[in-house]
Amino acid sequence: MLETLAGRLKWERTGDGIRVVIPVRIHWLSAFSGIWLFMLPHFTAEIIGKAKFGSGPTSFAPEWFGLCLVVLWFMMIFTAQQIFTLNPTEMEFQTCIFGIGVKKDIYATSRLQCLRFVSSEYGDWVSMNKMSKIQIDRDFKTRNFAFGITEQEADTLIKKMMEVYKFPKYPEINTTASVQVN
Repeated sequence: MLETLAGRLKWERTGDGIRVVIPVRIHWLSAFSGIWLFMLPHFTAEIIGKAKFGSGPTSFAPEWFGLCLVVLWFMMIFTAQQIFTLNPTEMEFQTCIFGIGVKKDIYATSRLQCLRFVSSEYGDWVSMNKMSKIQIDRDFKTRNFAFGITEQEADTLIKKMMEVYKFPKYPEINTTASVQVN
């Protein structure tokens, strides 16, 4: 049974781990792209020719098709969620739309390090980088998740994650090593 963790986050215990459901926050460019989906059938009808869609004043195929695409697009972006499962041996991210898993990534926890919250004040204003998020590194490559998360939600989630597995910081790098010249 899912319970409220903090804010929009829902969670439950899964044996020796946790499962967290994070509703996906929509970036303004994703919502704006719905307009292009509406216009796409019109452009296609012009390129292919109106004969393919019918002719006369009763032919509304491009308009209806465009409207259906927009409705489907907004239903997808407003029902999307990220399901995050963590246990001591692995971390799994699954993106779901309409409750159907569309993408899954699994990482061994032993290869993960440097779990952190990144505030929305960093990044550029156009891309998803501007949204607040949680980051974790695997083999010195960064994985972002929980876009649009608030600081309170992130603090609570990270605390729960650290109860399951103590993510290490980066290993110490020896900067005082001398280079021997022959």
